[in-house]
Amino acid sequence: MKRHHMAAVAAFACTTLALAGCGGGSAASSSLDDCITDAATCNSGQRADGGEITWAIDAGWSSWNQNTADGNNAYVSVALAGMWPYTGQFDQNGEFIVNEGLFAAEPELVSESPVTVEYTLKEGANWGDGTEISVDDFIYHWYARSGNEDLCAGCTPANTTYGSQVASIEGDGGTVTVTYVESYHSAEWKFEEVLSLPSHIADEQGFDWRNDPADMAAAEAYFSETAPTWTTGPYKVADAAMGEYVIYEPNEDWAGDTEVTLDKLTFRVIEGLENIVTSLRNGEIDGASPFSATSEAISQLETADGVSYSVAGGPNWEHIDLNTRNEFLSDIELRTAVFQAIDLENIIDRTYAFVQSDIERKNNHLFRNGSEYYQDFLTATGQGTGDIEMAKATLEAADYTWDGDGNLLTPDGEEVELDFRYLETRESRKITGELTAATLSDLGIQVELRAIPADGLGEVLAEGDFDMINFGWSSDPLFVGSAAQYWNSESGSNYGHLEDPDLDALIEEINGTLDMDEAAARANEAVKRVIEDAYVLPIVDAPVMVMVSDRLVNVRDNWASQQRAAYNIAEWGVADSEA
Repeated sequence: MKRHHMAAVAAFACTTLALAGCGGGSAASSSLDDCITDAATCNSGQRADGGEITWAIDAGWSSWNQNTADGNNAYVSVALAGMWPYTGQFDQNGEFIVNEGLFAAEPELVSESPVTVEYTLKEGANWGDGTEISVDDFIYHWYARSGNEDLCAGCTPANTTYGSQVASIEGDGGTVTVTYVESYHSAEWKFEEVLSLPSHIADEQGFDWRNDPADMAAAEAYFSETAPTWTTGPYKVADAAMGEYVIYEPNEDWAGDTEVTLDKLTFRVIEGLENIVTSLRNGEIDGASPFSATSEAISQLETADGVSYSVAGGPNWEHIDLNTRNEFLSDIELRTAVFQAIDLENIIDRTYAFVQSDIERKNNHLFRNGSEYYQDFLTATGQGTGDIEMAKATLEAADYTWDGDGNLLTPDGEEVELDFRYLETRESRKITGELTAATLSDLGIQVELRAIPADGLGEVLAEGDFDMINFGWSSDPLFVGSAAQYWNSESGSNYGHLEDPDLDALIEEINGTLDMDEAAARANEAVKRVIEDAYVLPIVDAPVMVMVSDRLVNVRDNWASQQRAAYNIAEWGVADSEA
């Protein structure tokens, strides 16, 4: 067993866009050792013809449709990596790689006013059943993500940052042209997701989605509930069960150039990191890239034969959100005091620091601590410091009081009580809840800890069934659309229902420039405002681990992709022992 998690941390945590080659240190030889200095090509090797891989996912999902708020789930994103029509992927160096099975070239900006982008489909790009991808599929995605009741009545898109900005979509053979509204000037136009689901299957199911907004919503519900039989990727689904597993076989109709060598690929949900490690040690699975890491798991992997692992800062940033529709947390002064009372350094010391000793508190919601665009607006507010006296002063100034037993009372004399939700399979989040409850008890607030089942996070978030909640957003090098997805008043992913017109206006301005530096400056203004709203408290860019059987090649982690190690799934293979 070889390891290099501290060096890998340095390599992955240096900046947002340029990560490889910036770490230091040395490590003994293993299949993942080269990832320290060559993150994008490490663990490369010749693949045998054939073979099977079973890959673990550390939590389930409750929707197959990633367009929706309920389907906006990192776990289903990994599970569907073999077939979903992503525009492209960022590699570990922050370089954008267009989807080779969909497009013949990168998107092209053909006009700046209005912003007009041209997509050239790859010859033969299809839905796995011989039906070619067409302009109708682009239009379907637009409607699904529009947030417009006239296009999709009752839909709850994960975000509308793309769909709400589209003015028209036209097609001419293999060329599709997306024209945006006059106000759209996103610096990240090239990276917009423009496809998701096959319109012809919606047609076959009898949904008149083009003309009937209710039918469009019904089509979205159908795709949410129905395991995909379609594919645009290197694999097609042979069998699947919601929140449990996806079994793939090669897609013979894939238009990509990379040769698929595996006969079978299985994604299987295994709840709990320790259970994943045990399954790997027992040979039941071949690897995993869970969205967490623990010292216990590392200790187990230390003594495992035929397994390599690494630990590094991952794509997932942990945070605590407050539900503004809660009768108490609707008050910004209480929200501010709650955040001032939470001691993030203590939480980090008791959780993530056991895995990554030099881990830093995250002080910006949109930019990593090493990013050229990073600014710290949090420290000056006292949020996350565990300063009980500051929190009490905030409450006293807002006419809160305490009864004879020390319980916090609102200005109307009501006792403040809250709950804290967390995913039951994530020990770090459980500890975060326990420590939060302890510090808020010092403030006179009683907190009930309520665990969420492994496959229930999406539903809890979509229904707003929480007062406080600890979960993670998966990030990538992009930021323009993130603020709108997280905090816009109309976003389906604004799970705590913050409604701040001033913040909405700032978010709209982010999308008003084609210049990346200016967009970043505007994004930081939105970050400053959401801190003033005391809505989301960042904790850390959570350390994650990848663990891989030594028999696999071309499998490596990728912080810049929500699919993590599955970002290059077509290249995965079993090592050719004769090479």
